[in-house]
Amino acid sequence: MTLALLPLAAQADRPLVTDDAVVLSPGTCQVEASASRGPGQRWLAPGCSVAEHWEAGIGVGNVRSGGKYHRAIVIGAKAVLRPLSEEGIGVGAAVSEQRIAGPEASRDQAVSLIVSVPLAQWARAHVNTGAVRHGISHQRAATWAAALEATRGRGALTLETFGERGASRGWQAGGRWTLVKDVLDADAGYGELHDLDGRRRFATVGLTYTFQR
Repeated sequence: MTLALLPLAAQADRPLVTDDAVVLSPGTCQVEASASRGPGQRWLAPGCSVAEHWEAGIGVGNVRSGGKYHRAIVIGAKAVLRPLSEEGIGVGAAVSEQRIAGPEASRDQAVSLIVSVPLAQWARAHVNTGAVRHGISHQRAATWAAALEATRGRGALTLETFGERGASRGWQAGGRWTLVKDVLDADAGYGELHDLDGRRRFATVGLTYTFQR
C-alpha cells in the first residue's frame, strides 16, 4: 500500500500515482512537496534529468504506521524507451527502492513497464505493469495501474486505479493547476484504498517546482 502512494522521483506529474512515459527535459530538475491524510505521509522529492531520456531522484519523508510517523526514503530512476508523441505511443521503464525505519523496518524494490497512449490533443491514457519485492516477507507480487489524463489550458484532471495483486487496490481522482508556466504547479487528489485493514479514504495536496540547473 505504501509504495502505491509514494511520490517517486521518477514519476508522472502529480497527483498521479500511475507513471507516464515522459521524463524531464535535459538540464532540468524539479522538486515535489506533498502531504496526504488517510495513510498519513509527508514527502519532499527532488529529481533531475541525468541523460537524454533518463531521469533519477530521491525522496525523503515520514510515513504514518501504528499511530506514529517513521522516517522513509525512496530512490528511483526512469528511462524512456520510445518517446511519446501526438502520433504514437510512448514506452518507458522505472525502478525504485523504498526504505522505512521503525520497529517494522522495511526495504522494498519495485520495477514497472510504462505505456502512454495519446487519445487526443487534450487527453492521454497511461498503463503500468510491474512487480514489487517486499523486504520483510521476501514475497513478490504483481503491480498494476491505469489512468486517464485530460488537459485544458493551465489545468488538468486525472482519474486512475492501481493496486498490488493479493494485497491492495485503490482509485484516485485529482486535478493539477499551473501557477507559473513551466515553473510551478499545484495539485490535489482524493481517493480510496482497499487492503487488509479495510477501506480507507485519503486526500493529497502538493506543489511541484521545476528549474534549469
